[in-house]
Amino acid sequence: MTQQKSRIRACPAPSEFAHFAATVAVHLKATETGWLCHPDDPTALLSLREDQQPVHLDLTPFVAQPQAADAASFFGNIVTMADLLQAYRKAKAACTTEPDSQVHPYANQYLEERLYSAHYSYSAADARLIAQWVKTMDCYAAVKSVESLLDRHSNLALFKLAEQKGWQVHFDHLAIRCGSAQHQHAESMVKSLQEHHAYVQSHIASQQYYLFDDGWNAYPLYKILENGQVIRLFIDQSNADAPLQIIQHWNRSYGFNAHHLALRVTHSIDGQCQAVPLKEVIEALASVNVPALTATGFYTHGLLEQVFLKPHRNTQIPAQLNHELADIDANLTRTIENGKLIELVSRRELPNTLAAQLLSLYGINSPANAAMSAPIYPYFLPAQAAHVILTSVETPL
Repeated sequence: MTQQKSRIRACPAPSEFAHFAATVAVHLKATETGWLCHPDDPTALLSLREDQQPVHLDLTPFVAQPQAADAASFFGNIVTMADLLQAYRKAKAACTTEPDSQVHPYANQYLEERLYSAHYSYSAADARLIAQWVKTMDCYAAVKSVESLLDRHSNLALFKLAEQKGWQVHFDHLAIRCGSAQHQHAESMVKSLQEHHAYVQSHIASQQYYLFDDGWNAYPLYKILENGQVIRLFIDQSNADAPLQIIQHWNRSYGFNAHHLALRVTHSIDGQCQAVPLKEVIEALASVNVPALTATGFYTHGLLEQVFLKPHRNTQIPAQLNHELADIDANLTRTIENGKLIELVSRRELPNTLAAQLLSLYGINSPANAAMSAPIYPYFLPAQAAHVILTSVETPL
């Protein structure tokens, strides 16, 4: 995996953000094993993966002005599934403009079939659960999250387990598959999200643009809301010279509804927000017949762990699309059946004193969102992102 400087301008980092990162680095070095101080950068730490490849973590938070949690105006008074679907359609009409000339008509059919099915197969309690969760977000993330949660019933399993166990489910990120760099589909989306939805790139060069060896690239985007909620987006596409790369074909078949929605789980121990161990979350889901794939976390000594739930198989791809894919490579007709995924993410939390300092950097002194959490490492780690996403392609269905 290689990286290059982003082609989209980012704002500079105020010195107080860098000072905070240096404080976190000192805390982490003192309380965790396996980390080394960076000789030239007090905001970063170094380590070695189990395979002896180096890991570099810059702990400087992204710089942004807090934005309104505007999803509440759409999802604030939901009682029934019909209410939720109506709110979803209004929110979608208000906030999504996407470069969809390359998307096959089946993408809308796929989505509409799931919305129709949800109207009759999800309960009013399900609708209220979803609305209560998405109303703390911005409109764009809420729309994409509703689409993901209504894709199949098991996507709500974690929320129902959390109610039983006293856990809190957090939004971590959405991955939006955009097409091909040949037509700058991701760049168009990034520009739109920055101009119309106030998303920003990190000022850290290594976190602005990822270029991966297996034929795809991505732009991470960020937003912090006035209630303390952090919204992360992973805007990715296939490289122009990679016709076998699956992202462009996912986009053509399924459109811009998120390839995956990533969820985190925390609980409170003695007043401190802490991540529920990923192993415990995986075991709880397995107990209700929701299996996960193989977790990865050794890249960061557990600061960031990720795993996909086993994807369901979509066998309804139209013959025309299958013929298109088979003309490129026969294996694509199988891989394209991995339609939607839920990802589980674990991010170790800052202690309360540092969490309060982090929020104060954004001018947030008393967050209105009780679900707010403050992870030590807020970014995506490129090598880990490449590894975990690869499992969604290679895993047999």
